Amino acid sequence: MKHIPDYIQDLIQKFFEGKITTEEKKRLDDWYHSLYSSQVEFVSDESEQHLGSRMKQRLDNMRKKDRRVVSPAMLLVMRAAAAVLLLFVSIIAYRTLFTGKAKEKYSSVTHKPATDILPGSDRAILTLGNGATINLDSTSNQSLGIDGGIKIIKVGDGQVEYQPGAVQNNPAMVYNTISTPRGGQYNIALSDGTKVWLNASSSVRFPVQFNDNIREVEMTGEVYFEVAHNPAKPFRVKAKGTYINVLGTHFNVMAYDNEPSINTTLLQGSVRVEHDKSSRILSPGQAAMVGALGSIRVIKDADVEEAVAWKNGYFLFNGSDIKSIMHQVERWYDADVKYEGDVKLHFTGQVSRNVKVSELLRKLELTNEVHFKIEGKKITVLR
Repeated sequence: MKHIPDYIQDLIQKFFEGKITTEEKKRLDDWYHSLYSSQVEFVSDESEQHLGSRMKQRLDNMRKKDRRVVSPAMLLVMRAAAAVLLLFVSIIAYRTLFTGKAKEKYSSVTHKPATDILPGSDRAILTLGNGATINLDSTSNQSLGIDGGIKIIKVGDGQVEYQPGAVQNNPAMVYNTISTPRGGQYNIALSDGTKVWLNASSSVRFPVQFNDNIREVEMTGEVYFEVAHNPAKPFRVKAKGTYINVLGTHFNVMAYDNEPSINTTLLQGSVRVEHDKSSRILSPGQAAMVGALGSIRVIKDADVEEAVAWKNGYFLFNGSDIKSIMHQVERWYDADVKYEGDVKLHFTGQVSRNVKVSELLRKLELTNEVHFKIEGKKITVLR
């Protein structure tokens, strides 16, 4: 926690009393942004006001107690605590009141944009072994046919399941591919019971029946796996030359072409990540990052919640840079993003994936450090 200069404390007091001048307000603004311009936690306006009021009340109570006779040591502790509370109160109150003007300034874009973009939905294409395609988002819950002796069924929750049919243990390997477009997501259950969730702009190629000694699938984009346990047939995922070997476990793999690395994040069980001649074994809570040169870096305390936030229905940013965030926006909202100026910012916060794009961008604009312009399916990021 940074020390609050005396002159800043005086400005904060004037701010609360409504006696602050335009020049003093600018100095307070500069100080505030020097602390928190590049990182903001997304909090609703109502909760900010409530928190600011509650913290101010605690500060007032502490000041009253401070006037009583206490020991020098306790007085120092109380004053230190008061300083911390003062900083939080000033930040919350300042963000609540001052960013309101910023929101009014940009209301034509964030609150009432001429165009807006809806979030993605359950959309995917299933390609059968004979090349025929099925649009999964337009089909009703029904049997989709039989391929390689395996029944393909769309069940009540929209999920596609592969179930053993009349013909089993078919020696011929028949492959299907499920792919999601930008603005789409989907989940399926493979014939061995493995559950698979696909994020936007992703694909998984898999045999309708696993006849070999190893269950191998190939993926692009981002996919979450819950692998059915079968020690006799290990499960392996291939992603752009990287292999993830498992027996039965839960993990997420991100392997988009426009991301700097292939990231495997483990939630349960154990996996071995291989690339060329290098390999690393992961434990739950760890992640492996395979860089452009093929090196494998293990993150021992990975942010598991952030890695699978997409599957759970929200965006989660933990110090994420703006370009990484906008990559997610492009994929989920099927939008094209361009930049004007050098925008290098990081953000922390959580937003539902069910909101329109203007609502997500409005949250980012609360920093008063970045601005967005929506034109059809194009989003411009401005410093």
